[in-house]
Amino acid sequence: MQRLREVLKARETWLALLLLLLGGLLRTLCIGSFPPGLNQDEASIGYDAWSLLHYGIDRNGDAWPVLFQSWGSGQNVLYAYLSMPFLWLFGRGTASLRLCAALWGSGSLLVFWRLGRRSLGKGFGLLALLLLALNPWHLLLSRWALESNLLPAFLLLGIFFLCRVKERPWLLCAAAAAFALGLYAYGTAFLFLPVFLLGASVRILRRKYVSPGQYLAALGVFVLIALPLGLCQARNALGLPAGRFLWMSLPALTETRQAATVSFSFGHWKELGKLLWKQSDGLPWNSAGPFGLLWGLPGLALSLLGLGRLLWRLGKGGLGDARAYVLLSLLSALAAAFFIDGNVNRLNFLFLPLIWCQAEGAHLLVKKCFALLPVFLLALFLASLGLGRWYVTKGAESLGPAFHEGLPEAIRYAGSLEPETLWITGRVNAPYIYVLYELGIPPEEFTSTVRYRDPDWPFRQVLSFGKCRFYGEPPAGLCILPRWEAEEGETLAVFGGYAVVLHEES
Repeated sequence: MQRLREVLKARETWLALLLLLLGGLLRTLCIGSFPPGLNQDEASIGYDAWSLLHYGIDRNGDAWPVLFQSWGSGQNVLYAYLSMPFLWLFGRGTASLRLCAALWGSGSLLVFWRLGRRSLGKGFGLLALLLLALNPWHLLLSRWALESNLLPAFLLLGIFFLCRVKERPWLLCAAAAAFALGLYAYGTAFLFLPVFLLGASVRILRRKYVSPGQYLAALGVFVLIALPLGLCQARNALGLPAGRFLWMSLPALTETRQAATVSFSFGHWKELGKLLWKQSDGLPWNSAGPFGLLWGLPGLALSLLGLGRLLWRLGKGGLGDARAYVLLSLLSALAAAFFIDGNVNRLNFLFLPLIWCQAEGAHLLVKKCFALLPVFLLALFLASLGLGRWYVTKGAESLGPAFHEGLPEAIRYAGSLEPETLWITGRVNAPYIYVLYELGIPPEEFTSTVRYRDPDWPFRQVLSFGKCRFYGEPPAGLCILPRWEAEEGETLAVFGGYAVVLHEES
């Protein structure tokens, strides 16, 4: 065992690089195929990013918006803006759209390792890196292009900068910028950040890490970056019409997403308890099957042990900056959970602190009995193999229908036939957005011809635009149907769960 200790310390850099490489590969390999298909939120953020890149407006005609109108009730913009370089380099596609999530997820591994190393030394840094690199929740989060999946990465980056403010006070401005950008990643940051930033400010000012002038400069950076989005949210809360701030659009939404998902209730904590116990919210994209998002009950027990260690250390005389900010982020997340009708996506700021607590718990056990380390590593290795096998088999089977596997290919094939009209089944959630993204329809064509069933609803349905029709019964002509419904007419091609059919008159 002594020899193992020496190897871990002497080869720390090489072991860290190996884990970073492994974690990066697990997040980037075959991202165009796993998850199979494309989610409607992915297609939405992808089309608006592509539209802004080539035309300077999104699908609703807004130039450089701080918040997308999207379905009507809004969608966050940060992922779209960060995806533009990949769409420019590699064109429209599932893999190019998901690359932003994979790279930010992989980059979080580096930040997590450096934060852990700074907190409790080389051994803890490697342990924290290992647990995050193989964590089921973080692997799922890093492999698809949901815009909210960027929020944990930006919060982690902000905490990393905060931990270096004592030596480099100017990094407080960098931390402020990271936290403010997090507001553009997902709206629940508005509930998390006030509590967290208040606690962090008290710590920084009491310990005199920065001068009052340096603190005010960082506050100015935060306000400057957050102001456009804050104005947009305030205008929508007051029912004001769309406006502009400098070159940016402040769109008017049909309903703010917060109105539908945010309310204070002790019942939300009960639901949070169920989510952590089951480690799934019932949504296929937030499920790791029998392995759980935190490795099941053993993983949850490790997190609770680590949380107890942090609280005990806090009571015995305080915590270092990294551990203090992690604990503060966990408590801020729990406070925000009172207001959120939660699922894994809406509460994603909770999971990185819980994984840190897992590392704290595992580190404590290994310190008490170093002989447990090989047992722990073997168990984690076997569980990871099982997770990988499940993900590409049963996991893919459950995600295929949810992500409409085969629909993008069917739309591209149908578009290549240049039909006079194209009808797409209403069994797909928001089928129009797939057509926009896969065929690269100019946004002006969409905005000038779109016909809504419910133009004022939070999730308005598009009945038609251009030559494309949706919902109702399939008419005569070219149609895209679920393959099990393609009975009448000539089936031209089948892709996954969808068939391109030349439908006959009934």
